[in-house]
Amino acid sequence: MNFHLYSRAILILFFLVACEPDDICLESNTDTPNLILKFVDNFTGETKSVNNLKIKGINNNEDFFLGTVDSISIPLNNYDDNSSFSFTKEFNTNQQNEDLIYFNYKRNNVYISRSCGYKMEYEIDNIIIENDNSNWIEDSIIEIIDVNDEISHHVKIYH
Repeated sequence: MNFHLYSRAILILFFLVACEPDDICLESNTDTPNLILKFVDNFTGETKSVNNLKIKGINNNEDFFLGTVDSISIPLNNYDDNSSFSFTKEFNTNQQNEDLIYFNYKRNNVYISRSCGYKMEYEIDNIIIENDNSNWIEDSIIEIIDVNDEISHHVKIYH
């Protein structure tokens, strides 16, 4: 009788010791973060919504957002050191205005755990707003260079 009790105790102990924390990917482990943009008034510096905004990837032609917003998160390209987007204000009217924005950055693969794998983090180098003589985007400021979370905005877009 004692043999079965000891064998069960050893078996349970073996399972407890064999299981490692890396075997489960918890929800608290963050994925690759998006770039957070905050739209602000060019004169006051206060948060200001953009009406009827359409954000589209230039290389992949994928729509990321349609609507009115004062801040937005957009994904950066994991396979290249730059991402380019079309930001069209008043996209569904005859007063639409498209600006092209290029984000240049360094990529850093960060190991999370065996079960979660890797996530990408970015370090923003610069932002280029293509000038077309009718830009609605006046300027951009990088507030936080390291894109490693989605807690607060990384870039302010002045319009």
